[in-house]
Amino acid sequence: MTTQPMAADRVVELVGRLLTEVDRLAEDLTDEILGGEHSYAGSTLLVRDQLRAVVRDNLTTMFAALQGRPTTLQAPRAAGRLKAAQGIPLAALLHAYRLAGRFVWDRLLATAVDEESTVQLLHMASDIWAAIDDYSSAAAEAYRAAVEEQSRRDTTARSMMLTTLLDGRAGTSASAWEIARVLDLDRQGPFLVVCAEVHDGVEPLPSVRSRLGAAGIGSEWIQPIGAWVGLLSLPNEQAIAHAVDRLSDIALSRVGVSRAFTSPVNAPAAWRQAQLAVQCLPQGTGGTHLYGSAPVSLLAAAAPDMAQEVARAVLGRLLSLPRQEQATLLDTLHAWFACGGSTTAAAGRLHCHRNTVLYRLNRIAELTGRRTTDAEASAELYIALEAVRLSRRPGSYDRHGTPD
Repeated sequence: MTTQPMAADRVVELVGRLLTEVDRLAEDLTDEILGGEHSYAGSTLLVRDQLRAVVRDNLTTMFAALQGRPTTLQAPRAAGRLKAAQGIPLAALLHAYRLAGRFVWDRLLATAVDEESTVQLLHMASDIWAAIDDYSSAAAEAYRAAVEEQSRRDTTARSMMLTTLLDGRAGTSASAWEIARVLDLDRQGPFLVVCAEVHDGVEPLPSVRSRLGAAGIGSEWIQPIGAWVGLLSLPNEQAIAHAVDRLSDIALSRVGVSRAFTSPVNAPAAWRQAQLAVQCLPQGTGGTHLYGSAPVSLLAAAAPDMAQEVARAVLGRLLSLPRQEQATLLDTLHAWFACGGSTTAAAGRLHCHRNTVLYRLNRIAELTGRRTTDAEASAELYIALEAVRLSRRPGSYDRHGTPD
């Protein structure tokens, strides 16, 4: 009965014969890989001599491992990193290792010229294929690590390019268009800049890139502190409303959208617009606001300190009332404006009697010295109301007319 050491010794002898011919074997295996794996044959980055060198290193190390000599997995790891850099698919890399495993096995069988050698080799089959599996696993692990690292580098580079566009460092129009081209945002339609608030680390626009992409809208995003900022490239002007609708559907925080613009060199001004648009929504709420769609809100957002000064000057004693009473009067004032000055419609909106609305409006006039029946006074009240709305957290007073 043949013992395991004798079988191992015979395998060592067989492998030693192959080692003496490793250069020729590397040539043959290189030809088999190029003929059996189209991703290798079709790659414009993979040079045959480079592939042959990698094959030789792997064969040499594998043969040494089969002889029981100390080895490392450096060769398959290097192969995995190289294929990742060259864009060879992982499936193709693993297929190449399967081809190599069959190649080595066939050559070992061909070298075993007598029955005893063949039998002993068959006893070692599981060990041989386990070694090949170790090599392919090491190559795959290195491949994935290289892809992840490349992805991180690519993401960082793209973020830097977008930041350069948004902060104005792109300089010339030609430079801005080149950055847009690299980011795959040089489409025929206009651009938008989107700014979304981030609260407690929650993603403000879940799956935004894929959802916009499904509508033919390209986008690139950066994440400065407290916000997400995106540059959107639209296929045409008709897609503007569609983009805003998509953003509104998924927004979990305040989201501001700039006016559309035709050249990426104008991205810095659009970023400022998007930031102001965010401020046109009440704090702590969600939703999307398009820059310029509410001029009074825009004025209040652009000069918040001045807006608060106007609010204090216009509303006067009303702001000194207890919180509940103050919220009720502000809610009534908003309902009256929202209903076009109709006390009847405002009463229906507030679920109260028309006389109750009239009483509250008179109470506002007493406290502020301004009647809603006067055009100038009414305008001042509306501006002050917007200033209060944008400065307060939900629960004290909001635009939907819900008192605390």
